[in-house]
Amino acid sequence: MIPGSKVFCVEDDHNVAKVLEQQLEYLGYKVCGIAKNAPAALEGIGKSNPDFALVDIELEGNLGGLDVGNFLITETDIPFVYMTAHEEQEVLDKARQTLPDGFLLKPFDTRQLRVAMVMAQRVD
Repeated sequence: MIPGSKVFCVEDDHNVAKVLEQQLEYLGYKVCGIAKNAPAALEGIGKSNPDFALVDIELEGNLGGLDVGNFLITETDIPFVYMTAHEEQEVLDKARQTLPDGFLLKPFDTRQLRVAMVMAQRVD
C-alpha cells in the first residue's frame, strides 16, 4: 500500500490496536477505523471505504476475522492482510481459502508490517 492510504484495522485487543495504529501512522498511513469484532468491522469498512484492511483472525463473538476476510474478497475489492499469533496448519488452510493479500504472525514489528503493506499492494 502506498503511504497516505486509508487503512481499516480489525483487532479485539485494545493495546495491540493502539500499537498497530501508531505503527501505521509512523509508516505514513491513515487509520480510518478500528473495530474489535466482525459486525463492527463490516459496518466500519462500509462507512469508511478504506484502501486496505488489516484483520485479526481470532475475534470475540460468533463471527471472526475469517468472516471479515470472506466479506472483503467476495463483496469488495479491498486488499487485506491477516494478523494472528496462530500458525497451525488448520488456521493457515482456512485463511488461505479467503485469498488474503498477506499474513502477519504476531508479534510483528514495524519493518514486518511495512513489508506486508508494500507486498499487498495490488498491481493493475
